[in-house]
Amino acid sequence: MLPLDALRLLHAMPSIYEIHCYQGEVFQYVVATTNKLSEEKVREDVKKMNHALGSEIHRKGIKYVFAVAANSKAARDLREQKIAKD
Repeated sequence: MLPLDALRLLHAMPSIYEIHCYQGEVFQYVVATTNKLSEEKVREDVKKMNHALGSEIHRKGIKYVFAVAANSKAARDLREQKIAKD
């Protein structure tokens, strides 16, 4: 459990919402990152994007997933980990 001060700090920081692309259960890349749109709007966009995928893409297991990064450093670290794997 985080100390109360840490929880307050996390709550005060703006959330960063991302859309990730997965193939099956394997992360592929970050499609989009924003701190300007609401969580509901980004979740809506993910649903629309998944709905727009063709059947061929669905058969390959491609899907878009909503994600929350606690701060921009967390988002950057995730992208750097993916690049290091490739």
